[in-house]
This record gives sequence, structure tokens and C-alpha cells, in this order.
Amino acid sequence: MKKMVVGLILASLVGVSQARSAVPLVEPDRVVLVAGQSALTPDQVKQAIVRGSAKLGWTVASDEPGKLRLKYNKQNKHEVVVDVSYDNAGFQVRYVNSVNMKYEQVNGVAHIHPFYNTWVSNLSRAISSEASGTPAAQ
Repeated sequence: MKKMVVGLILASLVGVSQARSAVPLVEPDRVVLVAGQSALTPDQVKQAIVRGSAKLGWTVASDEPGKLRLKYNKQNKHEVVVDVSYDNAGFQVRYVNSVNMKYEQVNGVAHIHPFYNTWVSNLSRAISSEASGTPAAQ
């Protein structure tokens, strides 16, 4: 009986440790890009977004002038969609929607699985790195 109780406690602790609570969704600041001495063109920024996002497994879901919609699918379990608005001076990543990421509004504040903030931060770094021509730290 004692072994069964200990087993149930351990099983419940494992389940709790694997479930992550939602955290406030962080909308990254607009990233201003500087490429050496010369300014970038909007197409160069777009290409940096495409290359940087692809390196991390993001795909382009739609493409319109000044905005790319990117999708990230993690093991067919979690999906995130963001819009990346861009011009010759920089880019801005904004949340669009998600699947299985615990997204909810709490008192007017968006909350989401903590992986979202990490994935979007890594995405911004990878894009910046591509635009500057230096490898991104991961």
C-alpha cells in the first residue's frame, strides 16, 4: 500500500512538472537593422526574415508587400502563427494565433505557453543575424 501511494505521488509530480503554466505574452519591440555603412532595401530585409526563420523551422504561410506571415509547428503538437512587418529599416514580430499553446486573455493581458516567448525571441535574433551577416547565438 505504501509503495502504491508513493507511486501515485511520483506520477502526479511528473505530470505537474511537464505541464507549463501560461505566462504573459511578450510582443517584441521593433528591431531596427543597420547593415554596415549602407542601408538595407525592403527586399534584403524580407530575405533576411525568410532565411533566419527557415533556419529555425518557421515557414512562410503568406507573403504580401511589407509583411510575411510565418508559421511554426513543433512536432505536430504546438503551432504558432506570427506576422512579421518589415521595411528597409527593420521589422516587427506580432502574435496572430496558436494551437495548443494555452493562449488566453486574463484581465486584458494575453497569456501563452512560455515556449512562445522563447521561440519568438530566437526568431528575432535569427532574423537580425541574417540581416547583419553574423551567425545568431542560440
